[in-house]
Amino acid sequence: METTFRWALSCDSDNFRSVLVFLYNHFRSVDVGKSKKIMKTFYGTILCFSFITGFSQVDTITTKNLKLNLSKAEASNHSYAVFFTDTSGNRLTTADIWDREVNVIKKPDGSKVYTFHWKWFAKDSLLMEANSVCDYPSLQPIEYTASRKKQKLTVKYSNNMATVEGKSRKTQRDTTYRVNVGMPAFAFPMDMELFGMLPFKKVGQQFIIPFYEPGSPRASYYKCSVIGKEFLSLTKDTNVMCWLMKIDYGMNGAYSTFWISESSREMLKMQGYFNGKYRYKIKLY
Repeated sequence: METTFRWALSCDSDNFRSVLVFLYNHFRSVDVGKSKKIMKTFYGTILCFSFITGFSQVDTITTKNLKLNLSKAEASNHSYAVFFTDTSGNRLTTADIWDREVNVIKKPDGSKVYTFHWKWFAKDSLLMEANSVCDYPSLQPIEYTASRKKQKLTVKYSNNMATVEGKSRKTQRDTTYRVNVGMPAFAFPMDMELFGMLPFKKVGQQFIIPFYEPGSPRASYYKCSVIGKEFLSLTKDTNVMCWLMKIDYGMNGAYSTFWISESSREMLKMQGYFNGKYRYKIKLY
């Protein structure tokens, strides 16, 4: 099955490749060798979807195919309130503050890099700080660093390989290991900014996007769907037309919906669901 998907990823058709990698993420946790029925269902599904995708719009967005709308990759500095509620809307936590800044910087040799700086404040104290440098215009990660209390993480990328340096959570000793990311993936902590660069055209669009969470054992493809378009009320007299985009995390029913301004492409609101509760990210300024 692994060989089949390596072949699929080399196909020219983005639609065919997108659906196959989505199915791969869904089925790879199953030991297909133990069940002929699952194997037949799996390959039957591939055949069905290879036919269906000829009539549907599913775009694969990676660091290689340069499909992002980079006119929206402008310098920005925004702050968000982040908090949890239960399913009835009752507040479960006080709000943390996330300060996020991105820039496109021109280097002395004329090339450009995309930089990301994130500060996470909890109860008026700096809980975590992260920095990332990406190639521009591909947004292929080059290096990511994060510091949280006594933990420091450094991830360096090269040819779809990630070298991770940090302390073991169990032994607290310095450790270095390599991860075969295996796909042209974006860095997950930058999803809020990246989603505003997607080539939105209409409700019903679907995207398949690979992300890698720095330090995790592997990258994954995620399905993102444009599920609506509506006005978001910011104040009594201010309403902003937004694209609504939903990302499916592929586990335990977890998902998030993003309200992205049609004009500025800023992420104004996020509502995420997992483990029976909601997390909100609300743009302050």
